[in-house]
Amino acid sequence: MAANGHDPSRLDRLEALVEVLVNRHIEFEQEHRQLLTAQVVLTDRLDRLTSRVDRIAQSQLETNEKLNALISIVDEFIRNRPR
Repeated sequence: MAANGHDPSRLDRLEALVEVLVNRHIEFEQEHRQLLTAQVVLTDRLDRLTSRVDRIAQSQLETNEKLNALISIVDEFIRNRPR
């Protein structure tokens, strides 16, 4: 086939395919590295967000306790005021 100068030989075709595979593998490795980096960043941000949500939940519990205490005081005041 290569004798006429137009058709690539079997070896040339295989070399071209190997080159394509190598290039695609290099691209894949780069993309994989980027995905791993993104995963680390997202995990870190999720950890920080979880910590913030935990703090907000704790603050909400404290606010509920204070609000219940205030409601009790106002309720007691209203019930015991002279008429």
